[in-house]
Amino acid sequence: MPNPALPTDRLQKLFRRRKCWRLNQLAQSLDYALISVRRFLKQVGYFRSYTHNGQWYTARDSPRFDRDGLWHFKGIGFSRHGSLTRTLARLIARSPSGLSAGQLSQKLQHPCHAVLTQLHQAGRVDRLQLAGQFRYLAADPALNRHQRQQAPLPSETSGPLNTQTALWVLVEYIKNPALNFQDLAALLQEQRKVAVSPEAIERFFHEHGLKKTPGAPS
Repeated sequence: MPNPALPTDRLQKLFRRRKCWRLNQLAQSLDYALISVRRFLKQVGYFRSYTHNGQWYTARDSPRFDRDGLWHFKGIGFSRHGSLTRTLARLIARSPSGLSAGQLSQKLQHPCHAVLTQLHQAGRVDRLQLAGQFRYLAADPALNRHQRQQAPLPSETSGPLNTQTALWVLVEYIKNPALNFQDLAALLQEQRKVAVSPEAIERFFHEHGLKKTPGAPS
């Protein structure tokens, strides 16, 4: 009488038959408790989806990861790096100049704005606002410094200033009242990554009745 197949062998056979399974489906097919199925999964090796609240499992040798360490199968996303939070942190750290939420969502094929906000609040990633859009950066100081230096500048603003840019203009002017419009524009580009022309700043001052202090030539 042949020996019954080991549960790990049966598990691998299930994954050869179908790439992705939910945990309860595997338990029903193997006729084992969930805790036992988790043990068998650890023995054979697996990846857990970062989409669908991590409910999908695939065998360790199933994914064909792309250069970002991602693999998608019938709308289910798996990552070489593990969970969604770990994957986001890894992708951001690997980027030379950081990534926007839109760029990350496109790579992951999954919305991630809320998770990025949570990661930022927890101090696991940093962010920089460019042209009204957040660009997420690594938390590591050395990587962060390099990414900030490489972050692309938006096109120079010579028209009316948006609310955020106007606020930064006022903040930097209050901190540095002796700067002329040209130096103020240069400071905003260096410190805030905001490309705004001296003419736009001068027009903003004129339109709002703001006057330069003595000793601060324009």
